[in-house]
Amino acid sequence: MSATRAALAMRGRNPDVLTCIANLSNDEVFTPPEVASKMLDTVADVWAADHAGSSIWTDST
Repeated sequence: MSATRAALAMRGRNPDVLTCIANLSNDEVFTPPEVASKMLDTVADVWAADHAGSSIWTDST
């Protein structure tokens, strides 16, 4: 039954990667995916501010 629920939940959208990783384990997740996502967004914003607007995720330096 859970496979059916997962298929229905995934239809028509791409799930958030951090949420999917958090759901793979039965262990406690210390950092909620929403917090981790905000942290990564902040890193990207600070990097862009210090590197003439370039993206940290595409800059190979």
